[in-house]
Amino acid sequence: MYYRFKQIALVIGDMLLLYVGLYFALVLRYWQFTTPTFSDLSSQMIWLFILAVILLFIMGLYDLNQSRNSWPFFQKIIIAAIIWLAFGIAFFYINPTKTVSAPKTILLLCTLVGFGLVAGWRFIYNHFISTSLKIQLVFAGFTKETAELIDILQKEPEWGYAVAGIIGTAQDESELNQEKYKDFKKIILEKNFSEINHLIKQRAVQLFVVAPSMSQNQEVMKQMYADLFYQVGVINLANFYEEIFKRIPPFTFSESWFIENLQEQNKKIYDRGRILMDYFLAVIMSIFFAVTFPIIALLIKITSRGPVFINQERVGRLGKTFRIYKYRTMKSLGQGGSAEINGPKFAAINDPRITLIGKLLRKSRLDEVPQFINILKGEMSIIGPRPERPEFVTQLTDTMPFYNLRHLVKPGLTGWAQLQNSYYGTMEENLRKLEYDLFYIKNRNVILDLVIVLKTFNILGRMVGR
Repeated sequence: MYYRFKQIALVIGDMLLLYVGLYFALVLRYWQFTTPTFSDLSSQMIWLFILAVILLFIMGLYDLNQSRNSWPFFQKIIIAAIIWLAFGIAFFYINPTKTVSAPKTILLLCTLVGFGLVAGWRFIYNHFISTSLKIQLVFAGFTKETAELIDILQKEPEWGYAVAGIIGTAQDESELNQEKYKDFKKIILEKNFSEINHLIKQRAVQLFVVAPSMSQNQEVMKQMYADLFYQVGVINLANFYEEIFKRIPPFTFSESWFIENLQEQNKKIYDRGRILMDYFLAVIMSIFFAVTFPIIALLIKITSRGPVFINQERVGRLGKTFRIYKYRTMKSLGQGGSAEINGPKFAAINDPRITLIGKLLRKSRLDEVPQFINILKGEMSIIGPRPERPEFVTQLTDTMPFYNLRHLVKPGLTGWAQLQNSYYGTMEENLRKLEYDLFYIKNRNVILDLVIVLKTFNILGRMVGR
């Protein structure tokens, strides 16, 4: 919740400064402080300013863990400003205004002043506000997940949390004293649970994060109940872990947890609306496919021998298999244009089987465009867990008993896990991918889908696919 509050504050600040930028752009254009055109032009500019916020979002400027004063950060603001200026010129070309004589000049000035003010506001926020406004928290119990959280909160103060201490047992203290946790030495460990109130008063603690083992400890629970009157919040470790990492922690994986949290019957209306959106976007993809196919097909043919397309069997919703369509991006070594000779295997980073044009298609994700066919057939969705091959599913299910839960929804062209990491090639990486997929299945809604679509544009623009 605190994370969302800070994001909303950034959005409001950006919007206000863009309007201030518009005002000063008119002042510079006409050399007068009373600009009668401001009220008329500001109503038209609201759509462009909303577009500016969307562009800043796509560039990752509302990801608080990435908000730090560095050249790459401010470079993103410059790129967003250039793209916004191009859209603004097109907007006024299509919708000319009689309010001002030269909207292009005002747009240029608004871009320079408005985005310049946004950059200044972000510098101040990153340097002073984000690192000073912190919630002091205490972890009750020390686990591997607790260590992950402490590590990221210490390395990325932009999250807005500071670890005031740990309440634990002698075993927790022994675990904390290991060499791998040497960076945690300054964190206070309280073994005497009666000293909790002292820790709260001394460090102005505002939040307790409780591990499952501690939730069964009656002495700790009794003390925390009393601390409710100090207005100290309490959150379980699983929910806090999910809030920070945006994935489901594996220690929660159990039949009872999935029954309580994966309430698929409550999302039927949402799922039906998604079908309409899938068909709409698939039709747009089909038009794009028709326009680009001659060029892409020719490039594939002249750079390597083999078919233009390949199709592979994949596992879809409820475990049903289907054939997925893609542009061929690897050398044709086996039957049907396959790049595999000795059976299925995961593609590797810098895989030598990938062709020259295949690298470009993978980085731009253009190799996935033919999957509009799978979406129109109802086998896939625009957003969802990426479909895996049956051989890999069998192997992964043997290692991860709950792996099949990702088949509760249709597989997608893009998904939450793909935004976090474009490549998962080992068992450990696929477990992490499952954590992200289950986060999406548990929390999927219109807002999350919109976030995924916008962030996918970021991936496409930076060409970081594999």
